[in-house]
Amino acid sequence: MKKYRMSFILFFLVALLAYPTMTTAETKKIDAVEVDICIIGGDNHFVYKIPKHLHNDTTYFEMKDYIETSLSSHWKVEDAHYETNQSNVAYTFFIEDLFQERQNGQLKISIPYSILVGMFGEDEGIQLRIMASKLTNWKVNAKEWTSLGFVQPFTFLSEREYVFEGAVNELLQQRVGHLDGSFAKGQMILYSVIYFSFILVQVASCLFLARRLKNRILQFPEEIQHFRKLNYMYQIIPLMIITAQIVFLLMSGLLTAFGLYFNPGIDLLFIVGPVLLNIIVLPMFFVTTEREISKELRNNSVGTGM
Repeated sequence: MKKYRMSFILFFLVALLAYPTMTTAETKKIDAVEVDICIIGGDNHFVYKIPKHLHNDTTYFEMKDYIETSLSSHWKVEDAHYETNQSNVAYTFFIEDLFQERQNGQLKISIPYSILVGMFGEDEGIQLRIMASKLTNWKVNAKEWTSLGFVQPFTFLSEREYVFEGAVNELLQQRVGHLDGSFAKGQMILYSVIYFSFILVQVASCLFLARRLKNRILQFPEEIQHFRKLNYMYQIIPLMIITAQIVFLLMSGLLTAFGLYFNPGIDLLFIVGPVLLNIIVLPMFFVTTEREISKELRNNSVGTGM
């Protein structure tokens, strides 16, 4: 009995000592200002997530103008807005001239930290996330990210994130972040070929399955009364191909890579074009097949009647 009592007291003391540490860590996380730099396509933007209690007497509109004024001293802010969440206010600023260089697969960005986060107190906690395309490789100040306190977590779909957590002062000491990026061209070409190959696979599957459906109905004319059900059943595989194509677009990183590599308009053509073609191909084959079946059954019935 004494043994269990001592174990319980020990557990209670450990929990009591651990609680303030957990609370402090949780408070720091809640108090931290989050800044996201999104360089993942045509709409490059910064997102500031500021806890509501850090606004003090500053209104949300004033805070938006305050940050926008700072950013406008270095970049051209195309659009800005804010939205309130449960614990913070998210301010989004779309930057028109974020890139200093964007040609031949080479990308260059200059980020003065005093302009980016200088409006916050130097001792305030900050989480800076730089979200980049999965098919681009980046260095900051010609160094590895980890040497400057950034952590690269798991890749999320088309994006890769570099995260810095610390005090604002630690970023200000680095002065300017010179981001040099390049595309993994070989990988991008390979993934592009696979992505566009889905169109050929879709055409082949629709052609094969539409013919099988036609032969089945002509061989067993009585199944015409279940034609709709059979038609949908034969379209399952083409629908799965379209789904696989969209998943591949997201997982491969092409969604963000096309947005960065090509000019606006052309990137949309490469992103949406193949999926849209596959969606058009699907009904085109099966509608044509339905007409052919109706025509041949009509001819057969007329021929039998004669």
